[in-house]
Amino acid sequence: MPEQLASGEPFPDRDVIVFVTGGVIVLTLPQGLVLPGIVRWARLPRDTAVEAERQLAETQAADLGTDPDVVERLRRELDKRLEFLWAGDGDHPAVRHDEHYTALHRELVAQMRATVVRLRDERRIDDTVLRQVQAALDLEEVRLSPNGMVE
Repeated sequence: MPEQLASGEPFPDRDVIVFVTGGVIVLTLPQGLVLPGIVRWARLPRDTAVEAERQLAETQAADLGTDPDVVERLRRELDKRLEFLWAGDGDHPAVRHDEHYTALHRELVAQMRATVVRLRDERRIDDTVLRQVQAALDLEEVRLSPNGMVE
């Protein structure tokens, strides 16, 4: 925040604005850290909409002429994801499985990124191809991150 206006005069009520902004940050930060624990503690009932959405996805996938093996794979992945979402704590096998899967997937994305950069440096692919592949890898990293942002 500037200390002076363009005219050279002191910024009006600057100290109050800085104090209020700091107070808002101090008061909201603990809420963000505590909220996941409160949600787990509340033991809210299962979201039946998730089950209905899964059934819709399976039905629509079958209606699209999708191979039954693909539908079954999707069903297993969704079951694992639901198990993880309802597990709650880090000691649950579903949570550990998800952490290991995500870590391995991130390592694979990093390896792929290094490989395409090396291919570009060796002039085996051009910058356009590099950017296209990197864009896809960026999306994959966002998908793997817990908050939807690349870390």
